[in-house]
Amino acid sequence: MWKGECFVFDNRVSVNHQLEKGQYDQCHGCRLPITEEDKKSDKYMQGVSCHQCHDSLSEEQKQRFLEREKQIRLSEQRGQNHIGSDAVSQLEENRAIKQAQKMKQREKA
Repeated sequence: MWKGECFVFDNRVSVNHQLEKGQYDQCHGCRLPITEEDKKSDKYMQGVSCHQCHDSLSEEQKQRFLEREKQIRLSEQRGQNHIGSDAVSQLEENRAIKQAQKMKQREKA
């Protein structure tokens, strides 16, 4: 057995001895584990940076990460997955819907 929590490479970030999600979250800028206390830092931006990486990220990186976070939140609001095979299927479905709408508009004109 280990002491504390064990880092894992999935959305749980860390697990306890019962393999339940632990107390840590993950900074999506540097991928390091962070605590709720770390999130109180002025340098923490959800999905962008934490106190450990904020000063080492370029403004371009921060803007990219901010856009990624925005897209994740928009997907959640629509009840869709942002990544994975479900996201690809949803993207194809959305394209088909838009194409059908364009066809209807052209027929009306």
